[in-house]
Amino acid sequence: MSSATATKLSRMQRWFPATASPLIVSAPMAGVTNPKLASEVIRAKGLGFIQGGRTFKPDSPALAQLEEQLSLTRSLLPTENTEKSLLPVGVGFVLFSDCAARYFAETTAPILARHRPAAVWLFAPDPDRPDTLRRVIEALRAAASDWSPRVVVQVGTVAAARQAAELGADVIVAQGAEAGGHQFVRAAGAMSLVPEVRDMVRDEFPSKEIAVWAAGGIADGRGVAAALALGAEAAVLGTRYMVAPESDAENYKRQALLAASDGATSTVKYYPPPSAHVGGLLTGSRSYVHDHVQSNFTWPTLYDARALVHQSYHDDLAGMTIVENEARYKAAKEKGDVSIMVTWSGSSVGLIKSALPAAQITKQVRDEAVGVIEGLKASL
Repeated sequence: MSSATATKLSRMQRWFPATASPLIVSAPMAGVTNPKLASEVIRAKGLGFIQGGRTFKPDSPALAQLEEQLSLTRSLLPTENTEKSLLPVGVGFVLFSDCAARYFAETTAPILARHRPAAVWLFAPDPDRPDTLRRVIEALRAAASDWSPRVVVQVGTVAAARQAAELGADVIVAQGAEAGGHQFVRAAGAMSLVPEVRDMVRDEFPSKEIAVWAAGGIADGRGVAAALALGAEAAVLGTRYMVAPESDAENYKRQALLAASDGATSTVKYYPPPSAHVGGLLTGSRSYVHDHVQSNFTWPTLYDARALVHQSYHDDLAGMTIVENEARYKAAKEKGDVSIMVTWSGSSVGLIKSALPAAQITKQVRDEAVGVIEGLKASL
């Protein structure tokens, strides 16, 4: 490659040579992403992520699953991705587990070092264990003697972005409140969060090479173009990839997402008022209902989630206790009644009209973004 050609590459293309510009990223989503989806995104010159999980103890089956998924991803990619090369995929981890800091270096970093993924995405350290993110990043750096993964940290506030930058993040994912699934309870929309994070990185860390990616409410090329205008160097899509045939999302979730419109009314980001907590315990009917009806009480209260509006949400608002609501949900699930199941969804759901394959989504969104940008140039 000539020096003239090299100068045309964006920073993201230099960091992730298998990608095209603008960079489209498929988010790591539990129960959705898998090697097939990620590899199809990569084939279309995006950056695909698999979900590495949240359990790091030595006896965890999740470790063997991670090893298997990384091996499978490599087998699905073109032959030029040899065993000695970087694997052009990312792996995402949720860090609030009490064993993340204790065991990540021992159990998980060696697996990553063997497979050499291009990026490692970190999210949701427990605020009661403030050294978790630092220790995990240190473990990654220590394991990467001849392998240099980009450390990606997902945040929902400028303060959290600043901490990530201080701890050595290469990429900060500024996730707006429009995003589906788990996110910060106190969060701004991407329209204001992304540029403020971008400005903070520029002004406070001028000597560090840190990229900002935008996430939340992006489902098509217009959203990607807007993210770039806000200062992001890549756009992260989640809900759009949930409906892809390669995803692990259940069919009822795909159907619910494709049927939904008007994300402002069909999705809800829901959390309890502070008065619902006494000594750290939930009282009354108020709950993080999307998680709690599914018997998931593990997420720290710093985080909530956005999902399609569902019957359990209405029941919670009507005053049903979480114990009763949880039992009702469990009974419906056992009977195969999906009518009250929870489907994570971003507010961009109304823009998703068809269940295209992941590679086609990636190429279409990128081409749309280029078209929007060229159209804006022509109109000025």
